[in-house]
Amino acid sequence: MNEQPRWLEDDEQELWQLILAATRKLDRGMENTLQAGGELSMPEFAVLATLSDAQDTQMRLRELCNYLEWDRSRTSHQVTRMERRGLVTKCKSEGDARGVMVKLTDEGARRLEASAPDHVESVRRLVFDHLKPEDIPSLRRFLQGIVDVNNVPGYGEC
Repeated sequence: MNEQPRWLEDDEQELWQLILAATRKLDRGMENTLQAGGELSMPEFAVLATLSDAQDTQMRLRELCNYLEWDRSRTSHQVTRMERRGLVTKCKSEGDARGVMVKLTDEGARRLEASAPDHVESVRRLVFDHLKPEDIPSLRRFLQGIVDVNNVPGYGEC
């Protein structure tokens, strides 16, 4: 990192505060939607949606935590809680006994499917109803730039 802080200009600070407010609104809106259905929390939905898109609806715990950008402890605890609820199963990896595979269960798939309509409606209302099609490429570039950053102090892999 730089020796001298690169302080934000006023317009950058204003944009940063808007990004934080929008992120909080998205997080709260999505969590409230899922809680209203009584089926899942946002972290549970994130795990189930990730597994549902994975090959054979399963993936290594390490890959899951990398994909979700969670640390290993958080991912492991979340998966253990979900296993107790019958949403996922854990087992040793066939190719590597040290590795843990996480698999979506039928009950997890059922709850994900039940939650998806309200979830997608909230996504539409919070994001896409306010976005012009011509703005999508710029926003995509901006967000991909954030995702691609890997030189932040204290940031590391799962």
